[in-house]
Amino acid sequence: MILIPCYVINLLRRKDRLKKITNHLNSLNISFNRFNAIDGQSVSKEILLKNMDVSGPLGELSDGDRACFQSHYRLWNLLSTRENRPVMVLEDDVILSKNAPNILKNLDWIPKDSQIIKLDRFGNNKHKILISKKFYTLNKDYKIHYLLSKHGGTGGYIITPKGIKTLLEMNTQVNVSVDHYLFNPNNSKIFHLLKPFQMVPSICEQQDNISDIQNSRLILRKNSLSYYIREIIRGYYEIRLLPFQILKYFSKKAKLIKPSFF
Repeated sequence: MILIPCYVINLLRRKDRLKKITNHLNSLNISFNRFNAIDGQSVSKEILLKNMDVSGPLGELSDGDRACFQSHYRLWNLLSTRENRPVMVLEDDVILSKNAPNILKNLDWIPKDSQIIKLDRFGNNKHKILISKKFYTLNKDYKIHYLLSKHGGTGGYIITPKGIKTLLEMNTQVNVSVDHYLFNPNNSKIFHLLKPFQMVPSICEQQDNISDIQNSRLILRKNSLSYYIREIIRGYYEIRLLPFQILKYFSKKAKLIKPSFF
């Protein structure tokens, strides 16, 4: 039995996903609380736009982007009143490693000053991320390092009371999707405050490669002018921290890795 509370974000209309992840987590002897996700197809624009800009450095935000962020944000609000310890947050299309229960049954490895720990990997096998050489050891197979570059996805993460406080007290308009907000230093307004960790190797990965959010972004590309403007802005944000990241790498304070799942 794991010690950490687990919350799964799930759309009410996606009972198929709920059934699948319930069976999966039951097989690992992991109990969880279901949290009702905000549905971008049915809620008002007022709800979707709360504390969010219409567009940002990655272009216009889709209703899917906004609904996903609002779902996580509402969960953080709930956790701020319900939990006073680290919590594991999962999206409903993930799978966990068979090793996850052993890691999660003991929380002594979580650094006292930590705020958020990314548990999942995202991207294809060629994707690389920059992490600190400084690390904390979980056991002989797993470590956590500071994340120093973009690593998309919010399939699974551990958030602490300190991290929730940081997120809820951030008085700013959000202009990127939730995964970029949490795990992309290039365009996040809060990354430098959260100082997220990355678990290496990951114990979580998402199964669905194509989402409603991705589909909505493909539609924007039909307009060539909008596409090129967006890509120029995106390109700037992708490289604006490159000098800092190169310095970290060549000063041997950081290293590049391919995220793996084990």
